[in-house]
Amino acid sequence: MKKRLFHIIFIALAFLTTTIAIATGSYFGAGLTMEVGMRSDILVLAPTDVVNEVATEANRETARVLAQGLAQVFTPDPNVWAIVSNNLDILDENLTAIRYNYTLERETFETEFAQWEVTIIEMAEEAAQQTALWNVANAEALAAGQEPPPMPIIPIPPSEPQWEGESLKYFADLPVIFNEAQQTLIVEMPEDHFNDLWDAIDAVAYNIQTQIPFQDITTTISHNIDNGIGVFRLDRASDDLAQHIIMSQLLPNAIPNETLNRQNYEAALANYETVVVHENEVLLGIGWEVTEEIYAMLAQLDMLSPDSILDNLYPMLGVFFLAGILFAISLMYMYFYHRSILDNTKEAALLWTLFTLTLLLVWTLRDFAYPFLPILLFPMLVSILIDRRSATVLSVSLVFILYFVVEGNFTFLLFYAVAGVLIALLSKFTTERAKVILVGLLVSILQFALSVAIAFIIQRDTAFYDLTDLFFTAGFAALNGLLVVILSMGSLPFWETFFGVVTPVKLLDLTNPTNLLLRRLTIEAPGTYHHSLIVANLAETAAYDIGANAHAARVGGYYHDVGKLKFPHYFAENLDGGENPHDHLDPINSAQLIMSHVSYGLTLAGEHRLPQFVRDIIKEHHGTTLMQYFFSKAKESSTQVEEKDFRYPFIIPQSRESACVMLADSVEAAVRSMIPKIQSVDEVEKTIRFIIRGKLNDGQLADSELSIRDVTVIEQSFFRVLKGMYHERIAYPKPEEPAKGSVAT
Repeated sequence: MKKRLFHIIFIALAFLTTTIAIATGSYFGAGLTMEVGMRSDILVLAPTDVVNEVATEANRETARVLAQGLAQVFTPDPNVWAIVSNNLDILDENLTAIRYNYTLERETFETEFAQWEVTIIEMAEEAAQQTALWNVANAEALAAGQEPPPMPIIPIPPSEPQWEGESLKYFADLPVIFNEAQQTLIVEMPEDHFNDLWDAIDAVAYNIQTQIPFQDITTTISHNIDNGIGVFRLDRASDDLAQHIIMSQLLPNAIPNETLNRQNYEAALANYETVVVHENEVLLGIGWEVTEEIYAMLAQLDMLSPDSILDNLYPMLGVFFLAGILFAISLMYMYFYHRSILDNTKEAALLWTLFTLTLLLVWTLRDFAYPFLPILLFPMLVSILIDRRSATVLSVSLVFILYFVVEGNFTFLLFYAVAGVLIALLSKFTTERAKVILVGLLVSILQFALSVAIAFIIQRDTAFYDLTDLFFTAGFAALNGLLVVILSMGSLPFWETFFGVVTPVKLLDLTNPTNLLLRRLTIEAPGTYHHSLIVANLAETAAYDIGANAHAARVGGYYHDVGKLKFPHYFAENLDGGENPHDHLDPINSAQLIMSHVSYGLTLAGEHRLPQFVRDIIKEHHGTTLMQYFFSKAKESSTQVEEKDFRYPFIIPQSRESACVMLADSVEAAVRSMIPKIQSVDEVEKTIRFIIRGKLNDGQLADSELSIRDVTVIEQSFFRVLKGMYHERIAYPKPEEPAKGSVAT
């Protein structure tokens, strides 16, 4: 409960620090206090490209007015020609009928006129004849003195026939008004000439009605006729008549071309200049008046202070909820895949310290324009000091949180999310000092390439416009990567000292043979030292095979029996074949003396400041195992023997690494005691299985988190190592002599 309370406090403090950093960071920062009309006392550079919306809107409005004033484009309506064509056909029929009637009427008149002329001639001839006869008779009467004869009666000649022109009256019923000259031209025109005229009328009317859009009937009819549209060129009178007929029959056919008018409108509407203030250009100079344009751009860039906290209330709640989700994801990941951190207060405190320091440093440097060193220090230190897999998840969560602290952009998210995971994974190779510089150079190269690649993604073709800025930023990222590795490795002693964590580098130092405790073992307890080396090899191999911390298992194997330095000659591996001192001690005293090596080992570990995990392995490597030899010996001499007096009074292994050391310790001792009695490697395998199964059945592995599969893998690992180690010492039975006359195989 105490550990759980500590963890709840760490989580609450971390979340509280996060919310404060976000609320006071650049994303929700106080911003600039500006009003339209005031004079600026600071220089403001555009942090990124920003559109001058006020000026751009003015240009957009001008374009809109011009677009609305564009003359419409019309297209001919093909449906109108059907009406016009029908009207022309009716007119043609009517004119043809009038021409026909006129021809008949003219023929009748000419016949009547010819007959009248004949009658007049005949009557004149008869009157002349009668007059001649009267003159003769009158002369004879005068000569004879007689009365003159009566004058002959001359008939009155018929009146001259008059042309009525009744057929021309039909012109009044036509929809087209023709003057007398036009009427005469129409009725007297030869048939072939009339046909040519009408062909021209049809062709010109069709051409104008279907191909030339118009609203007023003021078209270039004569131009079409003069160009021979009607097949034959007409005389002037016929030309005028054709124009008169066509103009009387044409109908307005102009309809708006919606597609073309819309395209022209949209093109004119989009034909305006977008006014842009580019990154690092002066947005507001010292002494400048804050215009509406400048104020709008400052607001667009979120550089103005909000009028009240309510302006940011809902966005803050959304960001805080997102931060809570990221915290929950990180905690669930560690609970499922790195639960030890939830049981280790020091690791939890270390993680909280790294997170808080990173948050505070980035908050302090939130207005810095280039990559932040603390952001990438976090995943590398977490990977080295705590857990590599947890570092990758926590790094991505941290980048999303810091996005709102520094008011980052998509470039920020891409670079730090990828670079953080990259550094967390590459930290695996920092366990060897010779590779630290190589890792630093590799991180620098990869971050340089990553920076350039992201520039290509975000800026597209414009990335090449400013190569100086591109390579300066990429170079800074490369330098940042190198510094991350150097500072991380350089700060490890600090974290090891104040938080008691053990890094791979520290583990290498602990396995150095020149270490004081290991030197004492080589001198004062050489058998124990040799035994510890073998146990370390066995434990390291087994831990590696089951996916545990192989380095920790090896170090634990080196120091698990360091307590035997107090009474080295009371342990079998240091007797060198001499007299066994336990032969002169009571079994209970022998057991107490053997048990004391664990307590003294813990004392030495404290004096030499060995890491906590080493102390845990010293304490747990025997667990509550029964010392069977002394227990059996005590039972032979007394019936009043309690088993608990012969069990180690400590705790069973709490980690897989500690369990590997326990099993390696027991197996190595058992196999070593059987040499050279073992006749085959099968006996070694059986012994290993017997020892491990005995620990399992005794409950010594109950809290170690080992699975049955892990136990099987450990058995195979031990057998593989011991088979190679003791192979030459196993006395194999000599082969039987082949029977006389048989063939050896």
